[in-house]
Amino acid sequence: MNKLIIALIAGTFAAVASAQAPAPAPAPKMTTKEKAATVDAATKAGDNDASAAAAAKGAAAAKAEKGTPKALPTKTDKQKAVDAATKTGDNDASAAAAAKGSATAKSEKSQPKALPTTKDKAKAVDEVTKSKAGG
Repeated sequence: MNKLIIALIAGTFAAVASAQAPAPAPAPKMTTKEKAATVDAATKAGDNDASAAAAAKGAAAAKAEKGTPKALPTKTDKQKAVDAATKTGDNDASAAAAAKGSATAKSEKSQPKALPTTKDKAKAVDEVTKSKAGG
């Protein structure tokens, strides 16, 4: 109970103290001319930047490439390129490894499981537990 009273008194004190604090002064208003001067100063400082030269170089390159035709202009050209890339990927060694893995899985599928029923599994667990406890 004492802690509650102490917390209430401290909270009240903090609220009263913050209510009596003066409000912060408003930021000074800038005129249009002052804003323009600030923008001009920032623009002049940024003109010597290397990024502006890189941007101009990139714009010139884009302008030069504007008239060149596209490499694959139609859907059929794009589809032919995809088909060619797909055909070269089929001869990869990974495809042979995948086929070998599939063949192995098919051959193992016909073999019976070691413990086909739940009773067999429980019996095997009991035998292992007894042998560990006895040894």
